Amino acid sequence: MTKTGVCVCSGGIDSTVAAAIAAQEGYELYFFHASYGQRAAKREKEAVAKIAAYLGAKELKFVEILFLRELGGSSLTDITRRVPVGEEVNLDKEKETPSTWVPCRNLVLLAIASAYAEVISADAIFVGFNAEEAKSYPDNEKEFVRRYNAVLEKAVAFFSLPPTVKAPLVDLLKPEIIKKGIEVKAPLHLTYSCYLGEDKHCGICESCLHRRRGFKEAGVEDTTVYIHKQGGNSKFQIPSTKI
Repeated sequence: MTKTGVCVCSGGIDSTVAAAIAAQEGYELYFFHASYGQRAAKREKEAVAKIAAYLGAKELKFVEILFLRELGGSSLTDITRRVPVGEEVNLDKEKETPSTWVPCRNLVLLAIASAYAEVISADAIFVGFNAEEAKSYPDNEKEFVRRYNAVLEKAVAFFSLPPTVKAPLVDLLKPEIIKKGIEVKAPLHLTYSCYLGEDKHCGICESCLHRRRGFKEAGVEDTTVYIHKQGGNSKFQIPSTKI
């Protein structure tokens, strides 16, 4: 019997590798992507479409949950707030919430992805939660996944079997994730990570810096085209009106 898996994909490295693992494990893939008012919504959507096609997804579901932008609280959704870049970014911070935190984003995304999973009777929901992001985003931690799965058991209809949220990268840092991506033949070249949403990666936002360092420490060639090849400085801010 074919297993079905909903892959919550942002278009970035982590969720793409998680989706590739699902494919390797024999799951029939149903891609799910949400636009929540983030600066990079257009570029992320383009990347997800290419990744889904590459991995042979049976279906690709795009949804809009713009109320997260309307609620505010994040520099990813509010263009009047500054996204930290260059020297303002500390990649090794522990338990410090940056301005790019979108309040309860993963909880909201998983809730909607779970509804989709129930509709198609999916066996699992794959996410790219990982140890790198868990340093500053609590909704990437293993405990979050465990507790959400416990709630999910009581969140579906009596006649439905709840899907299981699977986070295969939850103990891995970015270099390990990239190595895993090579191992499972994930299309890393199709991924998009930049917070600012321009056509090319800026190279100096937190997400770009994690990407650059991950490839370097993994010893894997980084073919990404960055606007700032050497990291830039903290005074630089690419204007973005792509929300």
